[in-house]
Formats: sequence, structure tokens, C-alpha cells
Amino acid sequence: MKKTNFKKLFSAGGIFSIFDIFNISGIFGRTSFFFNIPFRPVILFLLIYICFIIFADGYGFFLPEKNSFLFTCTSQKKVTLIGKVISEPVLKKRNQQFIMEVSDINGQKIKKEKTLVSARKNYPVQYGDILRLTGKINIPEKPVFPYVFDYNKYLQRQNIYTSFYQYGYELVDRKPNIIKKLSLKLRNDIEARIDRYFKPPCSSILKSMIVGDKAALDKDTKDAFVNTGLIHILVISGLHIGFCAAIFLFFFKLFGLKLKYVYLLTIPALFFYTLMTGANPPAVRASIMASCVLVAFMLDREPLIYNALSLSALIILILNPQDLFTASFQLSFFATFGIIYFYPKFRYAFGKIKNKFLSSFWEVSCVTLSAQFALIPILIFYFGKISIISFVLNLVIVPLIPFIIILSLVFYVFSFISSFLAVPAAFILTYLLKSILYIINFSSNLSFAVVWTAIPSLGLIIFYYAAFFIMLKFKNNKKVLFCLFLAICFMLINPFEEKNFVRNFIGPKNLTTHIRTADGKDFIVTQEFEQDRFYERNLRQYLLACGSRKTWSL
Repeated sequence: MKKTNFKKLFSAGGIFSIFDIFNISGIFGRTSFFFNIPFRPVILFLLIYICFIIFADGYGFFLPEKNSFLFTCTSQKKVTLIGKVISEPVLKKRNQQFIMEVSDINGQKIKKEKTLVSARKNYPVQYGDILRLTGKINIPEKPVFPYVFDYNKYLQRQNIYTSFYQYGYELVDRKPNIIKKLSLKLRNDIEARIDRYFKPPCSSILKSMIVGDKAALDKDTKDAFVNTGLIHILVISGLHIGFCAAIFLFFFKLFGLKLKYVYLLTIPALFFYTLMTGANPPAVRASIMASCVLVAFMLDREPLIYNALSLSALIILILNPQDLFTASFQLSFFATFGIIYFYPKFRYAFGKIKNKFLSSFWEVSCVTLSAQFALIPILIFYFGKISIISFVLNLVIVPLIPFIIILSLVFYVFSFISSFLAVPAAFILTYLLKSILYIINFSSNLSFAVVWTAIPSLGLIIFYYAAFFIMLKFKNNKKVLFCLFLAICFMLINPFEEKNFVRNFIGPKNLTTHIRTADGKDFIVTQEFEQDRFYERNLRQYLLACGSRKTWSL
């Protein structure tokens, strides 16, 4: 590979495996699994490691009682913690929240452990501060109903088992990591300039798309993006990392450097951007994969896509095994795998298209179809609904994202030079963002935009993927294809809802009984001890997840 084609640099053409440098793959040979996917050592190691994580989780290895010393101190009314602030404080309505890595409790040294701190707004907390805080350790509240968002479990998967409500505050020292501090400083500067030239909701959407800050997004906007299947454009992922990589390559190439030095400089630039945006699993995955491609080009080797995907997953899970159970990790890797595996099959389903416009349109459609088919069961599992219009909207909205990213960079550079230059760029960006928001809000309010469905079981999800692989294997057998297609549709529309049961849910502020009769009718018996603003919303989410559409309250 003497000459690099920049157009194919981040295509689904393949990724580089670290094992190939030392020819380790020769020890195991080259077999295949899942219908012609190359089976290399890194894939084998990943599968073994995933099985180990699942086994460990099943046997309670990640339970708070076994991993958290602070969890055992929740009975104490008042404790004093000393620790380091490891996240940028997020302002809430009544307080500010940040993650602190505790190293001392009541004068006793402990193994470093994270806790979520809620502190008063008037304290000037910064990343890297060493604080002595006095307060109460609590366990984040668990939801009363199943199938609703479990904030307690969400924190546990980030190795945060407790929350801390601060009473007293003392600044001991400041010891920030220089690189992370610089990345946060750049992020804060970008957000400040966005707030200066843009108004909500455009400012909040742009901050989410560029630096991954979703704190300012209101619930209605988030729901609109979810209902239209476009929430992925608000998450820093492969789409954003790919465009940023292209920008970095172009920028470093302007200095007249050799290609291998251009690739070498692009890798740390990508990880710096990933760190600045919060280092969420999709961004880390994309950065590792892009880095593997660049290293392959530096070594004049052919990249191997499945190896890169497996290697990035392996690195993320080694750093935090519990990421395996998060929606962010699963959605990111299943979408990428879907595009890699299904895209070539969809693309050539109708043979070669000669018309350039139709060919380009079909290629974009195939990418969207590939990701959608891979994600449908997971989206239903986590959100309990299917966006009917997501395919069309992805074709309309996603092509605009590159222009927004590039124009945002131009705007940021112009904001240093002159407001006379920054204002026109901000005006164009505002117009694009308002157009996108209008389309999304209009589409999400359509009666047929979303189909609610019951949460499928793990067995049905496995059946879905197995059916698709079998369909691809027997693609020339029309009877098999038709039967499997009907089975998949039946699974999505009616995932075997449970009937004839009585369930009791006891919460701190309410008592609820859910009765479902043999004919599928639902009766809800409720007793509220005091007003709970989250109760009605969580109850509705639970009923929708159960497949309930008509209920009678007693």
C-alpha cells in the first residue's frame, strides 16, 4: 500500500490488528465464525473476556457490598471525606454536582473510590481540587417499578456506588492533570463562545453535537430526538470522530509533513478531542478504531475492520468491565457491527447501480438500514418503542452533520478574529439547527411516528439476530426468508406479553398493585402516602413496557 486514498481512510474497508505485527495470528490460523467473519486472536480474547464479565456479574462480583467501602458507611449521620474532584462540576437548579475520588474518610485512609457529590452552588469547585467535605453518604434511590430508568444502576456501572450531600467545605489543595485540565479549559471556552452567539435551544443542541454536553438539553428536545431515531447525532460517536479525523489530517497535511507524521500527529489529537468530550464509549471506540487504521497506514499494512472493533471493545472493557451492560456501549458497537456486516450485503442486493445519484443515495440508505436493523431489538429493550420515520429522517438529517461540524470549526476560529466574521457563521449555523429542530419536532408529533411495544425478553432478542443471520445464509431460499421475516415482524409487534398476574410494588411514598386478567385487561390499585412527582411518570413507563395500553385505576 504505497499510496493512501483519503476518501477510503475511514471506510468500512477494514482495520489493523496489533497481533498481525508479530504474526501471532499464525499460531491460531484463520478460521471464521458468524458466516465468513475472520476469526482472529483479538476476537477470541474479546469473546472469552465478555463471557467472564457476564459470569462475574451473575455471581455478584460487581455488587456495591463487595466493591465500595463508602457503601458500608451510609448508616453514619455525618462523615468527613477528603478526595479529589475528577469531573467538571455541573450546575443544577438547586446545587452543583461533581464526581469526587475519595481517599480518606474520618481520618482513615481507604482505597480510592468515586462518589457523586451534591454541593452548594456558591462553592468555587474546579476539576483537580482536593477537598475536605463534611456531609452524609447516601445510596442513590432505586426505582419502584421495573423497566424504567434505574439511576442507581446507571451510577454503579460507572463504579459510583454512593452519593454524598455536602454540609461543610474546605479547599485543601489543587492537583489537576494538565492534559485533562487543558481539554476542559478548551471545552469551557467553546461552550462560552456558543452561549455568546447562540440562543437556546440552538446553543444546547450545538454544545451536545460538538463537545458532548447534554446537560442543557430540555426533556422535550431529548424526547423528540429519541422518537425520531436521531438521538445518535447528539452523542459524540464515530460520525463525529470520523469528520474530526479528516479535519486533523487535512490540517497537519498543510504543514507539508510526510504522511506517516500526519498519521502520527492525528492519533493524539483524536484522543484529546475524545477526552474533551467526556470520553464516552462510542467516542473511545471510534478513536481506537481510527487510530488502528492510521497505525496500519503508517506500517504499510492492510487494515482489518473486525479486529479494530474487537480491539476497541476489549480496551474499553479492560478499563471498565461494567461498560458491557450500558446502553451507550451496546448501541455503539451493535450499530458499528451492523454497518460493517450488513452494509455490503444491502449495497449489492440489487446489483450495481449505474446512475451516480441513485448509487450515492442507495449507499447512504444502506448505511442507515444496516445500523437500524442491528439496533432495533436493543432500542426496543431500552426505550420500549420503535421510530417508524427514523429511516427517512436519517437520510435527510445525517448528511447535514458534516456541514455543521465544519461550520462550527469555522465559527470558532472566526470568533477569535472578529465578531464581524463570527456573526454570519453563527447565523448560518442557527438556520441549519432551527431547520433540523423544526423537522424533528414536526415529525415526532405525527401520530404514526412512534410505535410503542412491550420490552422483549433476552431470548427474543437472541432469536432476532439469529433469524437475520439465517436469512443471510439462506438468502436464495424464498420460503425460509418469508417465514423468518414474518417471525421477526411478529416478535416486534407482539413479543409474547405475559397475562394473568398480580404484582405489588412498595415504594417509600406509594403502594401500587398491578393486576392483569386472562383477557389482557390491566387494573392499577394505587395508594399514595405523599405527593411524588416522579411516580406517575414512572408508572406510565412501566405500563408501556409491559404492553399495557388501556388501564383502569382503582
